[in-house]
Amino acid sequence: MKKILTLSALLWICVTGFSQYTMEDRIYDYIDQYKDLAMREMELYKVPASITLAQAIYASKVGTNRQAVEANNHFGIMCHTSEWKGETFYETENHTPDYCFRKYASVEESYRDHSLFLSQRSRYVKLFYYPITDYKSWAYGLKEAGYSGNPRYADTLISIIEKYYLMHYDRKVAQKLGDTVALQKVNAPAPEMVTEAPKSEPTVATPAPKPEPVAKPTKPEKQPAAQPETPKNTTSSITEKPQPKAEEKKPEAKPVEKPAKNEPKAEPKPKETKPEPPAPAANAANAETYPNQLPNAAKVDGKNVFILDPYAVPFKQAYYPYTSRPVYENNKTRFIIAKRGDTYAKLAAAMQMSEKNLRAYNDVYDDSEPIEDEVIYLEMKSTKSSVEYHTLAAGDTYRYIAQKYGIQLKIIIKRNSGAISSYGAGDKICIGCK
Repeated sequence: MKKILTLSALLWICVTGFSQYTMEDRIYDYIDQYKDLAMREMELYKVPASITLAQAIYASKVGTNRQAVEANNHFGIMCHTSEWKGETFYETENHTPDYCFRKYASVEESYRDHSLFLSQRSRYVKLFYYPITDYKSWAYGLKEAGYSGNPRYADTLISIIEKYYLMHYDRKVAQKLGDTVALQKVNAPAPEMVTEAPKSEPTVATPAPKPEPVAKPTKPEKQPAAQPETPKNTTSSITEKPQPKAEEKKPEAKPVEKPAKNEPKAEPKPKETKPEPPAPAANAANAETYPNQLPNAAKVDGKNVFILDPYAVPFKQAYYPYTSRPVYENNKTRFIIAKRGDTYAKLAAAMQMSEKNLRAYNDVYDDSEPIEDEVIYLEMKSTKSSVEYHTLAAGDTYRYIAQKYGIQLKIIIKRNSGAISSYGAGDKICIGCK
């Protein structure tokens, strides 16, 4: 009888112990397991880690639905048979295209395909114009682009992100990338995520904003703003010190006249130098920031093409998983150097992307092909640049400038009024100026 009671007691303890593992615990465990993977994908493809994690949590039901368990598909990405050549998984036994999902060998492959899925489709291009910390714009942008048919899809993602402070991981990556513009867009930097789940039983879709951590980070933001004011006060106090000294020597007539003579002499000097610095300062900034941005341009069929010597590439190397060829980075955008015989079709197939996207990344909308040693970008170029101006040389084109500085062509055109033919050699073209 005692043995029976002991067994029943142990069974009761096990059942109650398991019942305490809530959906909240499962979500925290999922985040802990895949947060590093999401941040790594964010570094490579600029998709916010908070968005990636929230989408995975929602689409895979925290990694528990059939697609996630049997096909490692954590984002509900369907086959799209015209482009997907990998293994497939069917939600039902009917094997209809409406229920065909991509099947992956690992969860890591699912996360990588999710990054490629968003970064290589034209309907998601708009998303990459948002700061990588602006998760709300990304959430609404995904809904607008038709990623999900759920009318509350954006609100659901935002709810998950804010409830579990997933925006914290966006901020960490932005800090690592040195993206100060993105960091300025952060409404409230979140604290380190607590891995202990609360006792309450929430659902994924219910928002639970926490105002307390939002109020805290506003204080450090005001402090650095006050710091630059202190040196101004110190400089003003320094300039005031020599004045009393001059007042003490008032009985002497000569020293009083000397500062009066020096003052008018000092005034014309800044007046003469003020109009001159903008031009040399911009050039000097360009040379200091990008000393490697001075390779030659080649003209092919009258077109100005940005080329590099493959044996003396000044840019740092970068990681890219689909090629053994050297990959470099310019303005946080990865590129390769074309070889003789390369075509956009061959390169796109080797890099596992569409030829259309590869041409779009390089602003090529005709039938032209790469020439030897030409820079070919493997992802969308940046919208920002630390280089403020480019001094035009004879024959320069907007596309050449965009390729040289790794910035999108339409951004260059937007920042400069009129066709480039309206400018002349020696004129300055805005690159990253404000």
